[in-house]
Amino acid sequence: MRKVKTAKNSGWKSFCTIASNPYGTHYKAAFRKAIKPAELIALNNHDPSGNHLKIAQDILEKIVPHPANSNSSTYIPPCTANDCPFTKGEVATVIHHLSKEKAPGPDGIDNIIIQQIFKKFPFLLMEFFNTCLKLAKFPDPLKVGNIILFHKHGKSKTEASSYRPISLLPTIGKVLEKLLTQQLNFHLEKNNRLSNLQYGFREGRSTEMAIMKLLDTIHKGKASGDHVLVLSIDIKGAFDNIQHSAISSYLDNSKCPANTVNNFKNLLQNRKVILNTCEGPEVRDQKQGCPQGSYSEPALWNLVANEILQENWPINTSIQAFADVFVLVSHTPTRVQLES
Repeated sequence: MRKVKTAKNSGWKSFCTIASNPYGTHYKAAFRKAIKPAELIALNNHDPSGNHLKIAQDILEKIVPHPANSNSSTYIPPCTANDCPFTKGEVATVIHHLSKEKAPGPDGIDNIIIQQIFKKFPFLLMEFFNTCLKLAKFPDPLKVGNIILFHKHGKSKTEASSYRPISLLPTIGKVLEKLLTQQLNFHLEKNNRLSNLQYGFREGRSTEMAIMKLLDTIHKGKASGDHVLVLSIDIKGAFDNIQHSAISSYLDNSKCPANTVNNFKNLLQNRKVILNTCEGPEVRDQKQGCPQGSYSEPALWNLVANEILQENWPINTSIQAFADVFVLVSHTPTRVQLES
């Protein structure tokens, strides 16, 4: 099997190397559902007018909307102590587990290069990451994501909403974000800052546990002779529409180390996305949501969604969640009471 895999990789590398057209057969094989820059005109909602940059601008306005209320949250300096610097072992583990098959961000530096740099100069990257942690600054160039559009099966090809945007982020930034996310998750779990009713994006929890909890709640309601209602709510565009002001507010109240909190708040500032066209890149500020594919996306969502799970719900009503899917279970003696 190893020889077969080696031969396949060698053949694919050779095939891509001799290709004269960057968007030829090899591109189509790797990105079957992705949209080439030259095809952006097809997304202009049945009205192809203007140049490619204008069309890209219209698309980004739809898939990366700005919040209706742009008021920034009041800065509250964290009163907690700083977290310890990243160790060589922590950095090595994150870099070692970087996938060699992932595409690079706008800087073109892929995971293999980062792994080789760390292999030769391990303290170079460790010092860089620890300097960012100490200064509570996430470098702006590492916040820029290159948007790739993938068509959703069965959806109209002329609507921007029919495409799933994937953000290709700089690898160095993803390593730093992973390290910070590990620190955030550790302190949230250690200090019990997340509700036990959230089963998604958490170590030691699974869909099986969520289903068992749901079935147990339903069986208890039915055992008492009550009518039981189960309501499942899937939050549409949860990660795309999460407000940065809300994230900052919950970070302030998380009791996590000051340098970790300030790094995440800085990470949310000056974020940008790029959509490449035949006429050059179109750039747009990302003022809400988390980039698809970022390491911190699940942790930040759980932090914000926590408030819903900690609400005081009516008697005989319970709630639980798996990521951005919430399930409410309510039971009452009569159907009339249940409907009301």
